[in-house]
Amino acid sequence: MSFSGIKEKIVEKIKSIEFFNRIIKKIKSHSPRYYIIEAIRKVIIIAALCLFTYSSYELTNIYLDYEDGDDAYENMEDMFEIPNIEGGEQATDINGNKIVNSKDQVAWKYDFEALKNMNTDAVGWIKQGNIISYPIVAGTDNDYYLTHNAAHKENKAGAIFVDYRITDGMESDNCIIYGHNMLNNSMFGSLIKYSNKSYFKEHPTFDIYIGDTGYRYYVFATYETDEIGDTYSYNFTTDEEFENYIKISMAKREYDTGIDNLTKDDKIITLSTCTRGNDTKRYIVQMVRREKLA
Repeated sequence: MSFSGIKEKIVEKIKSIEFFNRIIKKIKSHSPRYYIIEAIRKVIIIAALCLFTYSSYELTNIYLDYEDGDDAYENMEDMFEIPNIEGGEQATDINGNKIVNSKDQVAWKYDFEALKNMNTDAVGWIKQGNIISYPIVAGTDNDYYLTHNAAHKENKAGAIFVDYRITDGMESDNCIIYGHNMLNNSMFGSLIKYSNKSYFKEHPTFDIYIGDTGYRYYVFATYETDEIGDTYSYNFTTDEEFENYIKISMAKREYDTGIDNLTKDDKIITLSTCTRGNDTKRYIVQMVRREKLA
């Protein structure tokens, strides 16, 4: 090897040594505090990645539960709905197929007996256009239907159910009905919107079916309340107790609904759902029975 070649090799070695010396010097320049901070930073990054992975897993499960709940109840409505068209004249389309003029469609109807055959706890149906349409059930406690739908299938959406302690059920002076406040506004998730009076004006009524008999109910009070309190009163022993309950509800309402003249002879339904962000509070929509549906 020539002298110049040997010289180049020596220079390369010196540069390598200097490079490693700089690294060692840089490492030595850091105090012990630096290594502690670096270790904490790495632990935080790892923890954040684990949390993200777990959150993604949980959100996926929640989404699938919501999808299952929505699909199950959509299928139920399809199963039990009775097409109810009156006065339609049969005609034919251009292909000769028979069609029906459905302009005279009347009140929605369902097959209560078929629903009862599926679940003996069934007591009726709650319907509000395309927003709310679910069977109403009444179990032997207030826990089972928090995690089971009306077909007895486990689901986080649960079911719409009557407080089991109410002896007269749907015909009681004040029938309390519970439902989950789902984030996709299914079940009773839309009730929170009644905090806005403009929403009430657009949706002032519910159709409630007791057995196979339907009634139009009018919203008279909406408000937030504690999970335990006089709102959940039931089985009144005197007319005076019930009249006092009506006064208390009227005093709590967020705004004037124009429905004021309630009496001891009225039938009330109290819809109750959770509020988002406070487990000790409930959102209430109260309504009074008026006309019978055709």
